[in-house]
Amino acid sequence: MITCGNGDHNMCFSRILKRNHFMVLLFLYLIKTTFFVFAENTTDINMQGQIPRVEFDSTRYDFGDIYRGQKLTHLYKFQNTGNGTLVFSNIHAACGCINTKIYSDDGKTSKNVFKPSESGIVSVEFNSQDFSGNIIRTITLETNMGSSSPTVTLTTTSNVLQEISSNPALLYVGKIQGEIKKTFTINMNLIGRAKVTGKPDVNDFVIKEISSSKIADSFKENILSNSEALKIIAVESNVPYLKAKLIPTIEGQPPQISVDFDEKSLPIGSINAKIKVWNNSTFYKNFEIPVIGESVGHVQASAKYVEFGVVNGSKPSERVITFKSMDKGFAITGVKVDLKKLPELKNIKDSELFDVKKDKLVLSQAASDGSVTSYLVTFKLNFPKKLNSLNIDSQASPGVNVSGFFVVKTNDPDYKEITVPFFGVLRKDP
Repeated sequence: MITCGNGDHNMCFSRILKRNHFMVLLFLYLIKTTFFVFAENTTDINMQGQIPRVEFDSTRYDFGDIYRGQKLTHLYKFQNTGNGTLVFSNIHAACGCINTKIYSDDGKTSKNVFKPSESGIVSVEFNSQDFSGNIIRTITLETNMGSSSPTVTLTTTSNVLQEISSNPALLYVGKIQGEIKKTFTINMNLIGRAKVTGKPDVNDFVIKEISSSKIADSFKENILSNSEALKIIAVESNVPYLKAKLIPTIEGQPPQISVDFDEKSLPIGSINAKIKVWNNSTFYKNFEIPVIGESVGHVQASAKYVEFGVVNGSKPSERVITFKSMDKGFAITGVKVDLKKLPELKNIKDSELFDVKKDKLVLSQAASDGSVTSYLVTFKLNFPKKLNSLNIDSQASPGVNVSGFFVVKTNDPDYKEITVPFFGVLRKDP
């Protein structure tokens, strides 16, 4: 620290400047740097009267007739015809099938700020893999051109033809119960090779997919060949529990694919899989068929949770869940209560809150299904008398929340414990 005392104040001031010269320079540098960064990143970089304006050669482009699986790119050329700096703050497409980039007029350098008279390019790539028929897609550009017209919309159109198709295009299998065998059939339609001039390039992504699949890689030469007659070469699933195979067919008939499930590896829950149909078409050699549904397993519950509602001294609440199994030896061996203990419930036993009982039923199903073993489990929530001393009446308090899980134990090795959440509210009589 420098102190001047009663000496020469001019000399003192000079010493202070000398001592802090570096800090002053650093401060000025930071101001300059901050201003530069701000000017580069903000869209409000024009002085009064400086207005940017973007003009495209055309905001619409028609790819015309293309084939499913093709990836095509169009370059939308534009120029800043205003007297202010043009900034593209965002670009987004209404579909994941569109990839977009903004370049300078060389088509290589990424850029989003354009001075007056500067030109640029918006590159739009359309992937037709998931489409057929007439397709319209839009791309929105957000700019700093003012509140009246801050966005520009580009539009691409195309008519997507197919070399091969499937019926159904998406296989919905509904609910799959593990031990009940279900087989589905998909019919393939070989429409005809794409009419193209010259030698079409095979997509790099397709080549990588072929190499990553043992089945496809073993037929790589046949798949990549465009000279042979159009045909299905192999099929495979992307998940282990779904089995897909070509069905032998009579010559001249369209190929078919059979689909079934391996109950031993089929997980419980949503089914979201894909069947890849390897073929030697020109553009869609890795034809995909989505498969969706739900696996409910061989033990089913009629409800996934228990909602008791509001319970008071004169109004207990009772709910019933049915548990079914195709196994004649299926049994529910017990039910445990896993209660979230709030302070108001710490001195109350589970048996004072809940009554649980189970009843076994054997129901006859259709002859092909055999018999079903069912258990009706009744869950009853009571209002414990000990709560009468607490201030939980309907006027002063919303009540005491009761929540947790019923753990239903069974003798099934795949369903040793079935967890059922429960909810309820305890409230005094009004």
